Amino acid sequence: MRGYLIGCDIGTGGTKAVVMDTKGKVLGSHYVEYALIIPRAGWAEHEPDQYWRAVAETIRASIDKSRVNPQKILGVGLSALSPACILVDKDLNPLQNAHIWMDRRAVKESQWLKENIGEKRIFEVSANPIDPYYGVTKLMWEKNNRLELYKKAYKMLNAKDYPLMKLTGKAVTDYSNASTDGIVFDIRKKKWDEDLVKEIGLDVGKLPDLYPCDKVVGKVGKEAARTTGLVEGTPVVAGTVDGSATWLSTGVIEDGENSLFVGTAACWGVAHDEPVFTPGMLSLAHAAYSNRKYLTAAVSIGGGVYRWVRDNFAQIEYFTGKELGVDAYDIMNLEAERISRGSDGLVILPYFMGERTPIWDPEARGVMFGLSFAHTRGHLMRAIMEAIGFGVRQNIELVKNQGRKVLSRMGIAEGGAKSRLWRQIISDIVGVDTIYMGKVQGAPVGDALVAGVGVGVFGRYEIIKDWLEISMHHRPDPKAHEFYTKLFKIYLELYPTLKENFHKLAKICEEKGE
Repeated sequence: MRGYLIGCDIGTGGTKAVVMDTKGKVLGSHYVEYALIIPRAGWAEHEPDQYWRAVAETIRASIDKSRVNPQKILGVGLSALSPACILVDKDLNPLQNAHIWMDRRAVKESQWLKENIGEKRIFEVSANPIDPYYGVTKLMWEKNNRLELYKKAYKMLNAKDYPLMKLTGKAVTDYSNASTDGIVFDIRKKKWDEDLVKEIGLDVGKLPDLYPCDKVVGKVGKEAARTTGLVEGTPVVAGTVDGSATWLSTGVIEDGENSLFVGTAACWGVAHDEPVFTPGMLSLAHAAYSNRKYLTAAVSIGGGVYRWVRDNFAQIEYFTGKELGVDAYDIMNLEAERISRGSDGLVILPYFMGERTPIWDPEARGVMFGLSFAHTRGHLMRAIMEAIGFGVRQNIELVKNQGRKVLSRMGIAEGGAKSRLWRQIISDIVGVDTIYMGKVQGAPVGDALVAGVGVGVFGRYEIIKDWLEISMHHRPDPKAHEFYTKLFKIYLELYPTLKENFHKLAKICEEKGE
């Protein structure tokens, strides 16, 4: 079937869309950046309509750049950061800002679940732990703290679901996003556990209807067509989570295949065929064959910390780079490259917004351990790269220790993976070959593939493997791996040592009202 497909991913720091032909070639793309709203420590929000404005702008610009006839666009697929709690009323208007995956406000709700429902039962249903990260705990917080809004709410949506609603008029979600809502989503049966929803005290009617990721759930409406440049009636599939779309774009489909992308979060995922899950990890339905394939994911703070350094300590590079057409990150990477491995004894815990896998502690915070007058800004930059490598290794070892199949070759793409130095650091720390796929355009391509399968352009997801190109192959340096293993032990010891003080600090700040 001839024609074109649209893929669009709504990220934490920006949104990107692509126009792709049916041979996997990207003909046009566009990206817009936006700010994160931090009302107070531990909170993280976006304005829901920002998602829609970004989706509309990037799709329209991508179509313009591709010069394709919108009449020949066969389908649209979306993905996004997940979860995000967005309440909409019966007129489909947002009632509050979205509190997103890194928002940690639902601590009391998580504690209530642990004490009254139990982690064992939640894991048996959802294959996920209890944490403020999950969408259902965020919805519990809304009920407990903004009851009038909760009562007024028609549906709770994720970040992908909101622009999907704007495109089609349908307030629905997909199996992958439902997985990150967690708690009450039965990941094996692919449905909400209504008894558990009621036991928690929520209204199951406020949860969106569920669909496979590649199911066509609606068509582009008249107003949405005017805004996006799409043709009214263009099919739209249910979509997926950003991580799942990105892992799919790197060919992660078969059992044990795995890859890492370094966006705002450092997301490592491994595919598996059986519904056998690892405690402490994030489990979700895969975008590919979402009825029967699964992903085990490690989702940690990643490029978001590096962006924090850019915005607060490299502003000259940022603004100068804009004038000269040079990426500030490239300048930062050159500075980090001058620093020797181990950053001269500087070890960082990158828990700037708490941490998810594997510690699941919303009150953990960033730590710079070993800091001295000998350290420079370059040391900080390299130590952050190394910290993300340590975090990825910690999660991979947990999955392997549970007996799960993980192939010894890891794909790597997106964001921070553009840095040759960062890729080599990760290879050295984890001790695996890394395959850099520099031409992979990540989640939007995965979204376009999901749309293509949904509308019948592609008969199988494995076609993605025919499109992949390896840009660079990194092998771990045995001496570097041995050295980093010693530092890794210190990294692992820091959090247990500081855990009690993290919680004491959070309590003191809460008592002060900060």
